[in-house]
Amino acid sequence: MAALRTFEGGPPLGEGELTSFEKEHGLCLPAAYREFLLATNGGRPERDLLTIPGLSGNSVGRIHVFFGLKDPVESCNLDWNLAVFRDRIPASQLPIATTEGVDKVCLAVTGESAGAVFYWDGYAQAGERNLYFLAADFASFIASLQKDELSPRMRAS
Repeated sequence: MAALRTFEGGPPLGEGELTSFEKEHGLCLPAAYREFLLATNGGRPERDLLTIPGLSGNSVGRIHVFFGLKDPVESCNLDWNLAVFRDRIPASQLPIATTEGVDKVCLAVTGESAGAVFYWDGYAQAGERNLYFLAADFASFIASLQKDELSPRMRAS
């Protein structure tokens, strides 16, 4: 998987914390996503631009933050987002990141498309399409992210 550097992520995670999260929510996270969480525990990505095929009017999005576990900022936690958006986002989807608005990047955790990554349009009206395919798996999604002059920059150590 192409590495994605992030900053401002949550505290370091261990396998046990991920396993507990999976058991608590009845999920099985794909290996590439588990590796990402263990390496970064979410955070703001250096490459934050994504293309949203099929979304008319605005086919480019910008990830604000990837969610993690035990982040001191409640809204940056996977569990919090899962609970808050449970009635709005399809049950097969786990919100894993947010854009600069209410839209979410989601990981399919059940069904035929398990492992695929989708964009959920939080502004879609009832009855309108609100889910857009982004990538067949998390590694492909990460590899597809781009950056520009507005993307966050890591500070030199």
